[in-house]
Amino acid sequence: MRPIPLSSLWLTFTALLLWSLHAAASPAELYQRSGMAQHQEHFQAALQRAQQRYAQQLPPAVQETLTRNSSQRFEPQGMHDRAQARLALALQPADIQQALTFFNSPLGSKIVSAETRASSPASVAAMQQGLPAQQLSPARRALVERLATRLPALELGVEVSMALTGLAAQSANDLLGGLMKLPQQDGSGGRERLRAQMRPDLPDTLAYIYRELSDDELTRFAEWTESAAGQAFYRATEQAVRDALNP
Repeated sequence: MRPIPLSSLWLTFTALLLWSLHAAASPAELYQRSGMAQHQEHFQAALQRAQQRYAQQLPPAVQETLTRNSSQRFEPQGMHDRAQARLALALQPADIQQALTFFNSPLGSKIVSAETRASSPASVAAMQQGLPAQQLSPARRALVERLATRLPALELGVEVSMALTGLAAQSANDLLGGLMKLPQQDGSGGRERLRAQMRPDLPDTLAYIYRELSDDELTRFAEWTESAAGQAFYRATEQAVRDALNP
């Protein structure tokens, strides 16, 4: 048997190693482990409630157009695919692997559980009625405000609100065929108004969402959000949500 040259063995080993790293650093796995897939399911539930609410407020023809438009724009598999494609484009394999390491850890799993519970229809409805009174120590308040500067929670809330509240005007305009033009969200101006409305409540909302984390866990979470890998992940998350909502 002819011996295999050492250089060939090294090249084969290197190729296998690179392939295994790429396979391990899967955007699809990160999409699941980080809770993004579950948040998308919760968005679909919010969309159905919005459609039902508009059905009670709009003429039948407008409501039918709204349902058709929203079903096309927010088709679930399309949203999943666009979000995962953006993660693949925006993140390097090493970034994905570091994010997976974090979200597969006990702390990461606890954070995902808290976040997905907060975005569930029942929790959203409860929070819309007002948050329970919370007594935060100065150190805890500082940690929450630290997170508020790093997490894209505000921007994601703005994007989802813009997507849902723009449905009725879009559908009415489609039905009218250009004879009249109902005002829709006015781009950056509408977003800035939403930011101004949401920003004051953000620290208390985050304090409530992460209420079961200890101060030490909250500190380690803040450190992750401030790391290079954490910042890359949250930038990619914001882009992925925007792509999912805007085909």
